[in-house]
Amino acid sequence: MRRAGLLLLAMLFGGCVTAFPDDAVRGVDRSVTVEGLRAAPAAPVGTRVILGGEILVTHPRIGETEIEVLSRPLRSDDSPERSDRSDGRFLVRTAAFLDPAVYSTGRRLSALGTVIGDEERKIGDLPYRYPVIRSERIRLWPRDVVVASPPGIYDPPWPYGGVYPPWRPYRPWRHWPYWW
Repeated sequence: MRRAGLLLLAMLFGGCVTAFPDDAVRGVDRSVTVEGLRAAPAAPVGTRVILGGEILVTHPRIGETEIEVLSRPLRSDDSPERSDRSDGRFLVRTAAFLDPAVYSTGRRLSALGTVIGDEERKIGDLPYRYPVIRSERIRLWPRDVVVASPPGIYDPPWPYGGVYPPWRPYRPWRHWPYWW
């Protein structure tokens, strides 16, 4: 009985988990990247892809919502990495209304969809070619939460008006009193 329980746990935690259901992922070409789409925009039209990154702008329009995304490499679970690496930008279009307050700048998303072409726009004064994806499914990842640590036990304020003397700089790793 114990072996069966351990085997079940190993299968549960060892499986490959993705952002989208298995039936939706069938037929996706994972070799297609934003860089490849920008290099040869006409070649992969009609190809199903999964792309992800960080939302730059969300534009709701009549009948569709368009999201401009800064591409990030995808992890094994199809979530975008938190890194500075990028292949470029791409556009995601969906027929659903997506609220810009929810799909806001800086949020991470993964989009499963079909490449429908490319579109040239400007970034600043420079022309830029955006690959365009018609989304079937979009996964919005949770916001990144920054948790501040509480002040340390041995970090009392300097007893002389909160100003540390120039001959003794603040050293939080030392215990009170600071002058020994």
